[in-house]
Amino acid sequence: MLACCSAPNETEPQRLNIKNILNVLAYAANIALTYGVGTAGWLGTPDNGELSDKYQTLVTPDSKAFSIWAVIFVFQAVFAVVQLFPRFRATDMVQKGVGYWYCLVCAFQIGWTFTFAYEVIPASLACMLLLWLSLMTLLYSQYYSESDNTLWEFWLLRFPFAIHGGWITAASALNVNVQVVSMTEPAGIQLTVAIVSLAVLHAISVWVLFNIPRPNWSIAGVLSWALGWIYVELQDPNQLIKDTFVSDIINGVAYAAFAVGAVIIPAQVVVRLILLSRPKWNPCKCNSAAAVADGEGVAAAKEEDNDKELKEVNIYGDEKKDDNEGDVEGGETA
Repeated sequence: MLACCSAPNETEPQRLNIKNILNVLAYAANIALTYGVGTAGWLGTPDNGELSDKYQTLVTPDSKAFSIWAVIFVFQAVFAVVQLFPRFRATDMVQKGVGYWYCLVCAFQIGWTFTFAYEVIPASLACMLLLWLSLMTLLYSQYYSESDNTLWEFWLLRFPFAIHGGWITAASALNVNVQVVSMTEPAGIQLTVAIVSLAVLHAISVWVLFNIPRPNWSIAGVLSWALGWIYVELQDPNQLIKDTFVSDIINGVAYAAFAVGAVIIPAQVVVRLILLSRPKWNPCKCNSAAAVADGEGVAAAKEEDNDKELKEVNIYGDEKKDDNEGDVEGGETA
């Protein structure tokens, strides 16, 4: 009877919930449709490579850059599996950090795959921006979720979305340029949008490295990767680019991409690493210093309380002693 009514064991592993199941289903649908429609041409539509050539822009990276999708899908497959394990399934990083955002990420990515395959470029741009917003919200939620700060947590639960977020940041800039090309805007407009895109990508790299206490090295690294492959592509550009721009403009954009991706962003990473030696720029050291200060404050408060109690005891003892002496003197007089 007591056994039946006893409270459940607190150490019993948490059961899988709807979020864990949806994460697996979302991943499966995403990889199947992204590959099937965007690469294998299940619907008879042009694949992503053919459409990339058709809507070539000044900031389209070399095709080798897209190999990063293999890394993204492999790490997200690992996430989809390990978040089912008892150790991870109920953690804040999964339940609050990822939440339902990964489902939205996959939904918008599938939406982009279909709209781009059918060359509905404005709709594909809308899906891409919503995909980027969903990823950034997921990363924001993870940033403020309770963390055990282990390498396991980083590589299994956080890195899969950080690298995805970095690539979609670059892809969003590319999609804006694709929209401009699809509208057959003149060369001057295309060049302007390309330059602004490079500037925005650089600004985002500064933001993720210097404006948040715990830098997102992954996004900065992926942006550097994308910009480097833009430079490679412009060394032997698509015929559409050669027909639209003179060689000086092509080379200028190529050198700008190289400067930001291969020189400036790596230099920023080095500077940020150096700044980690200063407590102001290192959240771990700040937290340690705060913990020490709190500990010292608690110790000082305890010592003060002990001194106060000791004084009270001494005062009480002196008063009792005086009372006893008074009783003795009264007895002798009597």
